[in-house]
Amino acid sequence: MATDLENTIEYYKDLLLYQYINCDKARATTGLLVTQALVDLLPIEINAAFDVDTATGPQLDIIGEYLGFDRVVTTAIVRTYFALQDQENEGSNLTGLTTYDSSENLTTYFYSYVDSLGTVTTLNDDEYRILLKLKSYKNRSNGTTQEINDALYAIFGLNIMMVDQLDMSLAYFCTPQYSRLAQIALDEEFLPKPMGVNIVAIFEFDDPSILFSFNPSNTLFGFTDYNSATGSTGYFLSYEDAI
Repeated sequence: MATDLENTIEYYKDLLLYQYINCDKARATTGLLVTQALVDLLPIEINAAFDVDTATGPQLDIIGEYLGFDRVVTTAIVRTYFALQDQENEGSNLTGLTTYDSSENLTTYFYSYVDSLGTVTTLNDDEYRILLKLKSYKNRSNGTTQEINDALYAIFGLNIMMVDQLDMSLAYFCTPQYSRLAQIALDEEFLPKPMGVNIVAIFEFDDPSILFSFNPSNTLFGFTDYNSATGSTGYFLSYEDAI
């Protein structure tokens, strides 16, 4: 940055009229005026300091203030709660009530009012940076499917993806390492969607790139014939995979 400032000062010095271009005092005066006008390139340094890709700590907090998103968020408590199933699924419910001397469900909880309030979490810089990018995009999204897919790919690659279910609803799916951020984004209403369209669920897959879908870039699995081995490891979305 210092080199840029020096080069800029010298550029303006060289713009002096011919009879003054070699005058030391004239050059010094011009250099002083240019330095004051540019404020030592402070505006450029400030702009660079709040680049979301390189900002850290308090810098990200200030960006969050501009975007309206604090790094302290409330998230759901992850626990296994007692639940009841219908008679047809008898014996498959591992979170139901058991007998006094049973060794099952010793770490299962009753869902309480305190659990419904969630827990307060402070996002680290990497998590906060990603969600700020998503928040920034949500603020300026035009809501089209193509733009949403392009934005998600730019921010997450294939770690978080969206599927249009063609019934005024969207489904999101993600890799396990991004499931927490995806859930926070859903809770904070950051996941982009067209107006009037609902997000039905977030599905978790180890590798979303092997889901059956249509994509002109050939990054997703398509359908093949019965005898083909291509796409044989692809999966259909299922509500059993929802987070």
